[in-house]
Amino acid sequence: MEQLSDIQVIYVEDDEVDRHIFELVLNKILVNSRVTFIHNGEDFLDFYYRRNSYKNRELCQGKIIIFLDINMPRLSGLDVLKKLSDAQINGIEGLSPPIIMFSASQRDVDISESKRLGATEYVVKPFSYQEMKASLSALFSRYLQSGKLKETSI
Repeated sequence: MEQLSDIQVIYVEDDEVDRHIFELVLNKILVNSRVTFIHNGEDFLDFYYRRNSYKNRELCQGKIIIFLDINMPRLSGLDVLKKLSDAQINGIEGLSPPIIMFSASQRDVDISESKRLGATEYVVKPFSYQEMKASLSALFSRYLQSGKLKETSI
């Protein structure tokens, strides 16, 4: 558990129950870490680019990982990836932290489109607390060991 520390997690999810379970799991597997919950894709883009209601937010620095749901109101997770991808193509600073698509959808089209648009990984949301704990613990360990979680800032 000691290695799973000092990670900043940003979770973009509109469902309150999903956010609560995610937070319970993270509190069990991460030490000295911070979680920021954002309720929809539009707000995430404002957060990421530090604009509108987030224009004065503190810069996030450290080992950052983003979890992004697909099915959200206002702007879906796939739409968010598309906008980030378009920004990179147009020379606007791109996303450097890993983005994990974390969705209940098991549709091949969602998985392939997520990866095509730049998601680092696609994880189907586990149905139970224990499955989520095992899945996220393995993911964080793998990302730390492989060096995918690097010091960055957004």
